[in-house]
Amino acid sequence: MMMMVFGVSFSGTSQVTNLGPNFEANSVSNNGESVVGSIGGTNLIWTEADGLTAIGAITNGFPMAGRASISSDGSKVTATITNPDTNLNEMGYYDVATEEWTLLGGIGGPLDGSISSAWSISKDGTTAVGLGWATGANAHGIKWTEADGMIDLGSTVANRSSRANDTNNDGSVIVGWQDNTSGFRQAARWIDGVQTLITDQGGNAISEAGAVSGDGNWVVGGGLNSEAWRWSEDTGAIAISHPNSGFSFQGSATSINEDGSIIVGFYRPWPGPALFGEGFIWTEETGRVELNEYVDSLGMDDLGITFSLPLGISNDGSAIVGMGVQGANIVGFMIKLSSVAANNLCENAIALSCDDTVSGSTSNATNIAGNDSADVFYSYTGSGVAENITISLCDPNTDFDTILRVFSSCDLTDEIAMNDDSCGLQSEVTFESDGTSTYIIMVEGFDVDEVGDFTLQVTCESLNTSDFELNQLSMYPNPTNGLIHIDSNITIDSVELYNTAGQLVLVEKINSTNSTINIAALQNGIYFAKAISKDASKTIKIVKK
Repeated sequence: MMMMVFGVSFSGTSQVTNLGPNFEANSVSNNGESVVGSIGGTNLIWTEADGLTAIGAITNGFPMAGRASISSDGSKVTATITNPDTNLNEMGYYDVATEEWTLLGGIGGPLDGSISSAWSISKDGTTAVGLGWATGANAHGIKWTEADGMIDLGSTVANRSSRANDTNNDGSVIVGWQDNTSGFRQAARWIDGVQTLITDQGGNAISEAGAVSGDGNWVVGGGLNSEAWRWSEDTGAIAISHPNSGFSFQGSATSINEDGSIIVGFYRPWPGPALFGEGFIWTEETGRVELNEYVDSLGMDDLGITFSLPLGISNDGSAIVGMGVQGANIVGFMIKLSSVAANNLCENAIALSCDDTVSGSTSNATNIAGNDSADVFYSYTGSGVAENITISLCDPNTDFDTILRVFSSCDLTDEIAMNDDSCGLQSEVTFESDGTSTYIIMVEGFDVDEVGDFTLQVTCESLNTSDFELNQLSMYPNPTNGLIHIDSNITIDSVELYNTAGQLVLVEKINSTNSTINIAALQNGIYFAKAISKDASKTIKIVKK
């Protein structure tokens, strides 16, 4: 498809960028590199180098439905365009590199010149979600992947409609709305295609879910007693309150970053256009702050724009886009926050090799897991032989109180090793590589105030005979309520038990291949049991319940 360039590019020197008149900026890739949205019936992509470029349009005379959305890496876009073969509007999937569209079809229809409309793309770019016309005037939420094609998410209320508004990193969690029998839109969530309704603390259905965090844990939307809200399974629905909220002044949360730590949205007079209201940004630390006040507090030039309608935030939390008012004009805007570390997310972990020395920082990162502190990620993949891998932050250039954690994968649930304060306030950890697996290394601070620069060193040592034999060590049951049985092919001299802060809490002399230790007196939680033999050691995570 031929691309049309509007011939306007914008400087990236200011932290606030005017993206152009009447541009509805819907979605932004990580680091603010690409923005997608629409003007009237034309879908556009913005980059600093090229400005606004048209990539597809509605040409059959019907109004634009849905919204353009871009993957975190900026490589894929979903939007609604007109199929030239049928003259019907449908969900499309756009490859930025090849400039080619794949038209995705629908599940029935058509209605009003359309068979489907696109509303979001997964952060990894593999899944498109939106609305498909089923029969008559009824629509259903839809999901598309290259592997499975178009999937009808259905409606749990007969002869009523549903819609999928957003999806998480990999398309496994989808959010949107489901009409009830009276036509009231209820916030809905689909996990693996199964729908549940999101309710308030009293079990009452609340209105539309607009977005979901990249990790799938947090959902945001509007209609909780006229207020914006955030929801998780652990917390239930929590209002993002405004002192003036009520029937005549209503709010909604529109977008959320990877871990749910940053939310954007708006409050506006009701009834009335959202552009006449005020945008907000929310974090756990600050609560809701008017977006213009937030920009001013960072010392940015707001370019005279009232940021009344923020519509998207990048998955890494580094950029916010939307529509605002500049004088008498409506403009698209981007607020580019401090540049986020490239390896801020586990999926962007930087690969390490033996004998590497790398410099990094957590001062431009966010908290993903572990302690309540900013963290960054690295990975190590086995070299084909079993090894002991040592990761050290003991270099004097490391300038904050660190913790090192090693995980088996990016779901960050199986922590296989950790260390705090091995060398002063710095950390060093050794773990065993089986020679083939990929291990995730997380660098973080001891608490929320501990951020800074570090130098990380990697040392590899092939396992000796005792190390290989010790790989057959087992400790069970795990989880345990007190007793831990230890079996090994070689003699274990002792077992040291550490808590998650790296403190030694128990030492047991064993001098046997089979033994039992009792940790019933310890508090419930996670511990690391280090079995030590004459020539080797091995650490196993133990859960005490």
